[in-house]
This record gives sequence, C-alpha cells and structure tokens, in this order.
Amino acid sequence: MSRWIHKLYSRKSGTPSVIFLAGMGDSGETWKIVQDRISQEASTLSYDRAGIGRSPAPVVVPRTCRDLVEELYDLLQEIKVETPCILVGHSFGGLVARLFVSLYPQLVSGLVLVDAAPEYKELAYEKVLPDNLIAANREYYENPMRNSEKIDKIRSYQEIVDSFRQSDIPVSIITRGLPDVWDEEWPNEEILAIEQRLQSDFKRLSTSSKQRIATRSGHYIHHDEPEMVVEEILIMVRGMNK
Repeated sequence: MSRWIHKLYSRKSGTPSVIFLAGMGDSGETWKIVQDRISQEASTLSYDRAGIGRSPAPVVVPRTCRDLVEELYDLLQEIKVETPCILVGHSFGGLVARLFVSLYPQLVSGLVLVDAAPEYKELAYEKVLPDNLIAANREYYENPMRNSEKIDKIRSYQEIVDSFRQSDIPVSIITRGLPDVWDEEWPNEEILAIEQRLQSDFKRLSTSSKQRIATRSGHYIHHDEPEMVVEEILIMVRGMNK
C-alpha cells in the first residue's frame, strides 16, 4: 500500500470497525491512547493522509474534503474493512467524517465528533476578532496554500453544505470546555463560545445525537480527556454488538 501508512489492529469478528480521522496536519499517531484502548474491543484503523507522517505528498493541490473522502473509501475497500463502521473525527477530520457519512451512509453505523471543525468557522470568528486580525484570518480561510494540507476550505465547506442529509445513526459530539490560547491578541474566550454554539448545531446531523462538554480539555480532547472519547466510542461499539 504505497500511498498510505496505516495501523490496523486485530480484526475482531462480529464487532464494528472504528476508523479514526486526525485533524489537519496530524498523523494517525495522535489517536494512540484512545486507539489502543478501543482495539481491545473492536477492530480499529488510523492512517496518515497524503503528505502527513510517512505518506507521500499528494500529486495535485489544492485538495478538498471530497478528495479525502474518496481516498478513505478506496483505502477501506483495499484493506477490506468490515462495514458499517464507526467514524471518529477530530477537528478537520470531523469534516471529512461528516462528508463520508453523507456520501456513503450505508457504510457508517455511528459518528463521534471530537471538537470537530464547523464549516465556515473562520467567518464566524470575524464577529469577535479585532480589526488587526481579520485580514490574516480571512487569508487563512481563502488561501489553500496557507494550511498544512493545502485544503481548499471554501470548496470543502460547500461540499459539506451541498451533501447534507440528516441520518438516524448515533452521533456523539464532544466539545472542548477550555479556551485554546493561540495568541494574546486572540479573543480566546469569545472564540470558545462561538465553537461551542456551532458544534451544538451538529445535533441536526442525526435524529439520535447528543453533545458533551469536556470541561478539562482544550482542542485536543483525546489527549486531555481520552477517557471521555473512549467512553463515547464504546457506548456505540457495545450498542451495536447487542
């Protein structure tokens, strides 16, 4: 499998596979604590997207969420992952997971969103950003060359919106409870409030959805409070094994 570096733990017959999708620029290693625990009860897969970790860089950039969804679909087919599976997406990986559910609903039995990125979040931030930060924020939103995976955010967000369909699969939304401190000029508390509100809107994704606030976590909830992420995944795994 020349394009991908992936970790596939023991295949457990009769259990749903749990697929981990990392945030932008992160390798599959980001999931190690959570994945090691889930692998005791279910088949699991984490992988490095093109240009991340040891995976070769993509041939064509910029890319969109649709490109990443199709690559994940091809990977699952190639290594013959049993479906339907549970998708666990952090940050930008949550966008990829959501689009995958919309395009291949028959392949997904549950969705866990770990401080997942809301579409158009950069535009929402502008409501609270000081004037001197708006231009840089807009440049990051509009220019794919400014992010680590060369993702066209405008097109990707539109793909998410255009493909939306409400499902009835279980959806667990885990949102950070602590502000991330990126810069002393950045209105961290206000940004946190915006993120919590936008992530609450994810409940519309399914008729069976819930949101939890990780009160002791920043953006990397799976590092700060891995037990919460493990708990939500295992609720789905065990529910599907009944």
